[in-house]
Amino acid sequence: MSSSMLIDGSLGEGGGQVLRIALCLSALYKISVKIDNIRAGRPKPGLAAQHLKGVELLKNMCDAQVYGAHIGSTSLEFKPGQLNAHRKHTFFVDTGTAGCICLLAQVALPCALFFPQRDAITLILKGGTNVPMGPHIEYLTEVLKPLLNKFGVDFYFKVITRGYYPKGGGEVHLCIKPVSYLNAIVLTDPGIPSEILGWAYVAGVVHIGEAHKMANDAKSVLTKGLNKHNIPLPPINIDVYKEDRSVAVGNGSGINVICTTTSGCIFGGSGLGSGRQEQIAPGIQAANEILDTILAGSCVDEHAQDQLIILMALAKGTSKINLGNKKLTCHTETAIKVAEMMLNQFNLRFKLCEDKNDKGNVSYTLECEGCAYDNTNIR
Repeated sequence: MSSSMLIDGSLGEGGGQVLRIALCLSALYKISVKIDNIRAGRPKPGLAAQHLKGVELLKNMCDAQVYGAHIGSTSLEFKPGQLNAHRKHTFFVDTGTAGCICLLAQVALPCALFFPQRDAITLILKGGTNVPMGPHIEYLTEVLKPLLNKFGVDFYFKVITRGYYPKGGGEVHLCIKPVSYLNAIVLTDPGIPSEILGWAYVAGVVHIGEAHKMANDAKSVLTKGLNKHNIPLPPINIDVYKEDRSVAVGNGSGINVICTTTSGCIFGGSGLGSGRQEQIAPGIQAANEILDTILAGSCVDEHAQDQLIILMALAKGTSKINLGNKKLTCHTETAIKVAEMMLNQFNLRFKLCEDKNDKGNVSYTLECEGCAYDNTNIR
């Protein structure tokens, strides 16, 4: 496979981001890739169970030839075939661990959107729904899903069971309708907060009092923070509940907070509890993530930045996202570098524009002329 494009897995933040972006674009554009130094920036380099299952999922989705796909592997060759060559409608993957389900969705969702058929695709993903080092399932369904809607696409979901670290055992079903193309998005007006919703939960043996504390902490931080900066305080409603044992595997707790604005922007914040030795309490952490985005004047939170890169790259037209006074995160820079390398033949380029107002305050806008990926099987 000497003709494979070479990708350095230690690029940027040196994590699974390089793998996910490279393999997804490889599958869509039929570009063979060889990735070395996989997850070189992590304490345990190489493919973990979650990453291996993501590779296997994409392999099945595009009938790829794969070499080096095993736990701990730091080098992988991926030679894609035809998307859904075997005309499947359902794809199943089980990490067997608390591997993050949302990261599996990140690698598979863009490909499923461009399957050469009109029938919906179902992804059955098993692993962790609310675990460290990855988006919570609520982020996927309550933040990323509305952002996907702005690109003109959608998916339906069902959370069968929730799984927490270290047991996992969660199961989520995603039903995705293929599309012909993605619309470019323009998010330039952050607006002001119009509503803040949240969910503070406990599961297993964790006492409901922990959920109440997370909710109260989040409300307090948000109220004080918005009042301090003279930002109108919207309604803040955070539900508190204990998961039924029939739908939650193991012990866990956490909080997810979602803010929508008057201009239709949406962003999220989250935190995990139940004994994790965090420097910041989960309710405070979730609230601060929301506040940081509001005060920055950004149209998206930092977690959405990197997840939108591949969608902007594939879209038809020029996408523009106002980041306020926030620069690109390391994850976003990594995603951009990999996307530009993979799609260099299409002259893909992202541009970060800087602007100063009369008071000297700096703001940034990320722009991209997408490659207009076209699913010719759907008109």
